Amino acid sequence: MNINNFKKISLNGRVSYSIGCFENTLRFLNYNVNEWRIVLEYLWEFTSIKYLDDWSGMVAEIIPENLLEFKFYEEHEFEYLDEKNFNYLYQLYQSIDEKIDFVMTSIYDIGTSHAYSRIVEYGQNSLDELEILINYMKKNNVPLPDVSLFEKFSIEENKGWGNSFDGKSISSVL
Repeated sequence: MNINNFKKISLNGRVSYSIGCFENTLRFLNYNVNEWRIVLEYLWEFTSIKYLDDWSGMVAEIIPENLLEFKFYEEHEFEYLDEKNFNYLYQLYQSIDEKIDFVMTSIYDIGTSHAYSRIVEYGQNSLDELEILINYMKKNNVPLPDVSLFEKFSIEENKGWGNSFDGKSISSVL
């Protein structure tokens, strides 16, 4: 896998690929993917968001390392996460493999890598973040998604961000 394969893929496509990495990680670790649907629903919203702040705020709240800082919902003023979903995720995240936290954090980093800026040329910031994720996946022998499935998301669309679409339609889980 060569990072140059992603130069013509939009940020939407790169984030989609990284979520595909997360889905593969769940399978690789033999997790029940249905238990992770809520997380996947939140992650896949990236491809159809109107405002990055909403997605980044939500994902920041559900990253395991962040969420597990609190034992009780009342300990933090969550902006996006309600108490029911906090409790569900808190239980889900007990004893998870560190790969889950790493991949979810990578998705967040890729998705926010061009926040409040235009994507110039190939969008080097997101390419760098994606390369970190890909190298991590390889190092841990987690299968990578087929990049050809994401080539249709052109960096020429919507100033490099790519056109909006329903990401759940390309999810291998949802």
